Amino acid sequence: MTPGCFSLDLVPDPFIVLEENACVMDINRSGSELLGDTREALIGRHFSEIASLGIFSDKVAEAIRNKVEDFDLVVFKGKHHEVFILPFRTSAGTELLRIVIKDISNFVSLEKELLKKNRELIIINTLSKTFISSENLDLVMENVLEKVLLITDFSVGWLMLRNDDASFQIRAHKGLSADFLNTIEHGGIESLCSGICVMNEPLHVIESYDIVRNDVLRRAEITFLAAVPLAYDGEASAPGILFLARHGESENGLSFELASLLRLVGNHVSMILDKIRLFQETRRLSVTDGLTGLYNSRYFYQYLDREVARSNRYGSSFSLILFDIDNFKQLNDSCGHQAGDEVLHEIARIFRGISRETDVVVRYGGEEFIIILPNTKADETMYLADRIRAAVERHVFLVNHGYGVNITMSGGIASFPENAGDVKSLLNAADVSMYMAKTQGRNRVICSRGMHNEKT
Repeated sequence: MTPGCFSLDLVPDPFIVLEENACVMDINRSGSELLGDTREALIGRHFSEIASLGIFSDKVAEAIRNKVEDFDLVVFKGKHHEVFILPFRTSAGTELLRIVIKDISNFVSLEKELLKKNRELIIINTLSKTFISSENLDLVMENVLEKVLLITDFSVGWLMLRNDDASFQIRAHKGLSADFLNTIEHGGIESLCSGICVMNEPLHVIESYDIVRNDVLRRAEITFLAAVPLAYDGEASAPGILFLARHGESENGLSFELASLLRLVGNHVSMILDKIRLFQETRRLSVTDGLTGLYNSRYFYQYLDREVARSNRYGSSFSLILFDIDNFKQLNDSCGHQAGDEVLHEIARIFRGISRETDVVVRYGGEEFIIILPNTKADETMYLADRIRAAVERHVFLVNHGYGVNITMSGGIASFPENAGDVKSLLNAADVSMYMAKTQGRNRVICSRGMHNEKT
């Protein structure tokens, strides 16, 4: 045994001592085990002759030549190691070199795990900060997509949501060419979206051979495409899909880490979309009458205030029609409140079918309905009001599982600013006109500037 070997074996890490000529002077047991040879076979050999140490031989030669310390990180036999190269001088004046090799694989694994967790936290925190309480929810989805691209290192992406007719509509996008965007908007990847949703998997990667066979993707020069279905809890089929793509030559395929990352992103984007859906539903319910689906009085007053302000600013006019069902109490008393509800629901359908897209149709309360007609004067309003009145009069309302009843309505019209200068006066003018229609025989519409009791 070489002198000093016993003391070197006390060092747990692989430890090598080189002479000034770079030959091995001594090595401990951990070192020889790492190199896969005996101490006796290694001592006296030139450092460069030991193939397994060739990965940092240049640094050893430089350290011997310049007598300076050095450091290296290497992967050796599948493990990560720190290598410390430390020149020193003995008490006798001999120049030697120490090489200490530390296995840091556990620390590297821990660091990777911490980096992964840190990235996950970044994703969670970044996406959780999405502000969904916005009137423009398309901007919300654009914001979500921007954040997803930022944290996933993709430069191309788009978000598609399913419509009521099961078709898909692009709602946010970035990095798409004008031609590809136009193709998507005209249903160019509709079958692809449907197929992905049917698979019901958390992640779908369109392989390169599938991209080549897909004319739309091939023309867009996409080389990698990941599709992340965005499913809400309890949904049998995903109501949306997040697409992330790369262009051109790319060696970045789907690794395990990327797959995990995309699944995490998909999960959080799904939750955001679910929040958006709940926000939309809550907002809708807050301004909608539960029975008829029309706007409620809360929304009516908000809209009416805005319409008065707009008319004052631009010098325009608008009109109101206030309808009341004739003898509605008798219907409830004779046929029951369920029948009354069925009539209200059917009248709302008639209102929606005849009124214009710009009109605001409201269930004002009980059996009263109001329609706001923006940029419409009284004479135009009268025509629409009498069409609705006549349609209700002609309609046979089926209640109580098929029993037919006939209903009539009386209405009053008031216009702003012709008949009133404020909200309260306008509503009063419409109410007075409607009351006059009732007193003059019902089933008619009267405008506050004069009487219109002709029936069609």
